[in-house]
Amino acid sequence: MPTSRRKTSSASPLAASPGGWLLSVLVLLALLGGCTPHLGDTEAALALEDLAGGVMPSRLAAQTPEPLRDSVRYQTTLGERSADLYLSPEGSRAGIVLVPGAAARGHHDPRVVAVARTLARLRFAVLVPDMPGVRQYRVRATDVLEVEAAFAWLIAQPDLVPEGRVGMAGFSYGAGPVLVAAMQPDIHRQVRFVMSVGGYFDLENVICYFTTGHAHAGATPAAGDGQDVVLRPPHSYGQALFIRSNLDLLERGVDRGFLQSYADYLVDGDTELGEPVPGKLAPDAQALYRLLVNHDPAAVPGLIARLPAQIRELLAGINPAGQELSRLQARLILLHGRSDNLIPYTESVALSQAVVPGQAQLFLIDGLAHVDLQPRAHDIPQLLAAMEALLAERAGEVSVTDGN
Repeated sequence: MPTSRRKTSSASPLAASPGGWLLSVLVLLALLGGCTPHLGDTEAALALEDLAGGVMPSRLAAQTPEPLRDSVRYQTTLGERSADLYLSPEGSRAGIVLVPGAAARGHHDPRVVAVARTLARLRFAVLVPDMPGVRQYRVRATDVLEVEAAFAWLIAQPDLVPEGRVGMAGFSYGAGPVLVAAMQPDIHRQVRFVMSVGGYFDLENVICYFTTGHAHAGATPAAGDGQDVVLRPPHSYGQALFIRSNLDLLERGVDRGFLQSYADYLVDGDTELGEPVPGKLAPDAQALYRLLVNHDPAAVPGLIARLPAQIRELLAGINPAGQELSRLQARLILLHGRSDNLIPYTESVALSQAVVPGQAQLFLIDGLAHVDLQPRAHDIPQLLAAMEALLAERAGEVSVTDGN
């Protein structure tokens, strides 16, 4: 007999969009309304005002020229690719590759454009690559190659990266390929900094969270030596994105059709969905399905191990935790919300603990999540500190003060 499942949420999360996390910051500032004097007159404060995009008066916009946007093209091992380049008419003081998360509008998402324009006003040369597969919700290990190629193009423009000051930033899913790209032999010594906003470190932990609701800080789900943390129930979009990313790796069309319907239901449906008996699915789809409906954290590693080889290879290629971390020489700026219900904040905590002491600055925000916002005024100092850390990279100044 078919069974039925009720999805955890019908709302499309902000994290489904590449700028969702930054949009949360904007809403926080908007809800604080009239608090401009409290932000102060620092450049970091002006940057946060500008990110508020019309909700608060932008002193940065009043004091700086309108950024320029151009389209550039470059060759990769996957063929020709394009990217948007944002520049200040006053010139560049540092470069940054800005990588969106999985969303249909990709590099043209208005929120990504807003972030790029603010960074350009701060005199970053901002390169935002177009990643067609990610726009179609198909994440692949080749996403790392796309990020690496974008960085290679930017570092080859000396007028855009004075004295080699260049780094990368990734939002949500985009942070994973950014981190893995930063460890690639051809560029790992050139990546000065990486900023991760609501990103992940260990995909096994993330999968455990969005399927079972459990996550550990500092351990894999089966290790038993990590600290259990209390998290919000996961948003169903995490499962939906995982399904969509793997559909074309399944053998049978009938199985792809069912799982596509299931993913659509998780995001958009408002009724219960009938499910087939798992035994009627082909072995590859059955393995994926059993992982999705599992609720036992200890079973997750074994279920992942039984996924089809293509899916396991995909996960390995975009999983920072599975790489040689000694090659990650960039300084890290990690910003995450404690109430994030798509990628838990424990991912940024784990990354900060996995690298050498002093390499990462961790900024945890109480009032921001991928979906729901419960702003806290005391989050403003953390946001300012994160922005100041990024500005220090632009100036070639190194700060190792942890925000927490």
